[in-house]
Amino acid sequence: MKNVIIYTRVSTDEQADKGFSLQHQKEMLERFSTLKGHNIVKHFQEDYSAKNFDRPSFNLLMEYAKINRKNIDILLFTKWDRFSRNNQESYRIIRELKKLGIEVNAIEQPLDLSQPDNKLLLAIYLTIPEVENDKNSVRTTEGMRRAKKEGCWMGSALYGYDNWRTPDGKASLKPNSKAPYVIEAFETYAKGLYAVEEVRRMLVKKGMKIQKQQFLNIIHNIGYTGKIRIKAYRKEDEQIVEGLHDGLISLELFNNVQNIFKAKKRIQAKPTKKNDLLPLRGYLVCNQCGKNLTGSASTGRGGKKHYYYHCQNGCKERIKAPEANDLFVKHLSDISIKPEVSRLYYEVIKDVFNTNEVNKDKQLKELDQEINKLKERLESAEDNLLDQNIDQLTYENMKKRYEAKINDLIFNQTELKYADTNFTKYLKFGLRFLENVDTYFVEADLHLKQKIIGSIFPEKLVFSENKYRTTKINEVLNLISLNSTTCNSHKIEKVGIATDLSNNAPPPGLEPGTY
Repeated sequence: MKNVIIYTRVSTDEQADKGFSLQHQKEMLERFSTLKGHNIVKHFQEDYSAKNFDRPSFNLLMEYAKINRKNIDILLFTKWDRFSRNNQESYRIIRELKKLGIEVNAIEQPLDLSQPDNKLLLAIYLTIPEVENDKNSVRTTEGMRRAKKEGCWMGSALYGYDNWRTPDGKASLKPNSKAPYVIEAFETYAKGLYAVEEVRRMLVKKGMKIQKQQFLNIIHNIGYTGKIRIKAYRKEDEQIVEGLHDGLISLELFNNVQNIFKAKKRIQAKPTKKNDLLPLRGYLVCNQCGKNLTGSASTGRGGKKHYYYHCQNGCKERIKAPEANDLFVKHLSDISIKPEVSRLYYEVIKDVFNTNEVNKDKQLKELDQEINKLKERLESAEDNLLDQNIDQLTYENMKKRYEAKINDLIFNQTELKYADTNFTKYLKFGLRFLENVDTYFVEADLHLKQKIIGSIFPEKLVFSENKYRTTKINEVLNLISLNSTTCNSHKIEKVGIATDLSNNAPPPGLEPGTY
C-alpha cells in the first residue's frame, strides 16, 4: 500500500465557463486510489490559475510534503494541466518532489517517468496547456486594449475611485469618499512650495492612509484627468484616449504638477553645458528681452580667456562673469541669517519636536508586540488548516483579516519611525547653512552651486547696475532671514515667540540631500 496526496485544481474562469468540478476530480482520484489500494493521507484543493506555482494551497502542499516526505509516496491529480500550465516550472517542481522521494503522476494521463521515452510524452502534456495559456493571454491583452481604446477602465480602481459599470455594461470608474484627498494632493503640490513627501504627510495627518510609492503613482497617473494611457504594444505607439469616467482634476493641473516634479520649471531650465566659471548660466535673464542668459569665453590678446554672460536673442546684454559671480556671493551674504536668529529658531523648533519624541519608543514597542501577536495567530491558523481543524475558506478569511491588520500596523510603525528622524542633526545643518550660505556656495562644486541657487531662488535672477534683483526668494529663508546691513535688536525681537512667527518655522528639511 502506498501513501498518496491528491491535488485538485480549477481556476475561477474554468469553473464558470467550462464547468470543471473540484468535487468530480476528488471523486475520480478517490476511486483510482481505492482501485490501486493506495492510502490517501491528504487532499489539497485549489481555486487558482496554473500560470505558475505561486498558489496558496500548492505552497501548503509542498510544505506538508517536506515535513512528511518519509510517509508520502505519490502526488496524484487527474490531468497534467491540473498540475501546471507552465512547462519550465513543472520540471522544477517534479525534480524537487523526486528529491523528496515522491512520485508525480496524472491518473488520466499516467506516465512512468523512469522510462526515458515517457519524458517525450510528458513534454507534450506540459507544453500543450502552456501554448493554450499563451494564446489566451494574447487574446486577453488584445481584448483589453480594444476596451481601453473605447474608454473602458480595465483593472483595479485608482485610489479615490470605485470600479463600476456604465448603463450599457462597460467597465469604468466613479469617485468615492477618498477623491477629495487626491484633488488636494494635486492642488497643494502644484503650488510649488512643498516636496512630494511633505504633501503626503500633510494628507496622512488628515486621514489619507497611503504609502510613499503609491502617492508618487497617484501624482503621475493621467487617469485622474479622465483619460486612459494605453502602453505601446508591438508596432503600436503609446496613446492617450478619453475615458468613460469623470476626471478629478484638469489636464492643465496635471501637466503643471508633472512640470514641477520633473524639471522644477518654476526654478530654472538647467543648462546643458557645464563650466565651473559660469555657475549662473541658466539662472540669469536678459534685462531687455527676458530670455535666459547663456555664457561663454572670448579669447583676448595673449590668448587669455575672458568669460561673459550674454543674451542669445540678439540683445546687447553682456556681463563679465567674474564680476557677476563675486556680486552674487555678496548677495547671498546679504540674505544670510544672523547667528542669534539661528539660535533662537533652533531652540524654539527643538522644543516643539522634543515634545513629540517622548513616547515614540514606547509606541514603537507596542506596535511591534501587536504585529508579532497577529503573526503568531496567522501561523496558528496555518497549523489548524494543515491539521484539518478548519477548512480552506475559514483559513482564507482569517488570513485576509490578519494580513490587513498587520499591514495597517506596519504602515503606522513606518510613519512613526521616519517622523522627524535625526531632526536635530538636520536642523543644525540647515540653520548653519543659512548663516553661511555665501561660504558654502564658494566652496561647493558646480553641481552643488546650481542646487543652492535653485533652492533659494524660485524665480530667475536679474543683474543690473551692479546688483541683483529677484522678485522672490525661498519661503523658508524669507520667513527667518534678516538683512545683514539692517539687522538690529528690534528686528530680532520680531522673530521671537510673542510674534507667533516661531509657529511658522520650517520643518527640518534643509538637509544636505536637498541642495
